[in-house]
Amino acid sequence: MDEFKQALGFDPEEVARDADRFFDRMRETYHAIDGLTARAQSDDRRVTVEYAATGGVQKLEIDPRAMRMGSDELAETILRLIHQAQQDAETRARERVTDFLDADSSLIAGRQMLGDRLRAATGTLQENLRNATEMMEKLQGMIRR
Repeated sequence: MDEFKQALGFDPEEVARDADRFFDRMRETYHAIDGLTARAQSDDRRVTVEYAATGGVQKLEIDPRAMRMGSDELAETILRLIHQAQQDAETRARERVTDFLDADSSLIAGRQMLGDRLRAATGTLQENLRNATEMMEKLQGMIRR
């Protein structure tokens, strides 16, 4: 295994542990975002919208007095509040994800380096296999003579 680590330039078991930890944190973050909601309310408090980051509009409360507004004004108010709650929920969700990514940035930052090393190791292995195949073909040719 040490030769394998040396050839690759990293410890695959450590990478697997880091990946497990990363995906555990992703699940935690998803669950935290899944419960995230934002509320927006009209100035007169007659229309309230609750918006979930992962599920959209969850609740719409319209006070009977709001029905005195014209239909266009009520529709505009509802849409404005939906957009306001949506932006708030999305901003808060992005902040949580950013906090998560910053906490595990070493795994993410190392991903490019890891990919480069894997490509290099794969290229080396392919070259060694080609050389071995050529050697086998030469040996077979010598045996046939």
